[in-house]
Amino acid sequence: MENSLVKYGFLKILELEFGIYLKEQETEKIELAETCIEVYDSVEDFYKATGWQRDNPEEANLEYLLKHRVLVEIQGKMWYFSRIRYQDGLKKLMKQDCI
Repeated sequence: MENSLVKYGFLKILELEFGIYLKEQETEKIELAETCIEVYDSVEDFYKATGWQRDNPEEANLEYLLKHRVLVEIQGKMWYFSRIRYQDGLKKLMKQDCI
């Protein structure tokens, strides 16, 4: 992210909407977080793309998804942050730092 205003906005969305706290200097983690965001037009599009409703039927209603920050509604779109992808990416970054 080259534009500092865009970077700041993205960090605020991560913090306020998904509970992910990153510092501006954590460039690799910010780039990783960018790859973990998916934006859908509707919850139905999210279900189709991810298979969430099929794989997690007891946790698939919209109220649950919003309450547990699986999905966040921003400007009429459904934003999904893949915490599994993020955690896997953090593990890889940690391994690289150890080498």
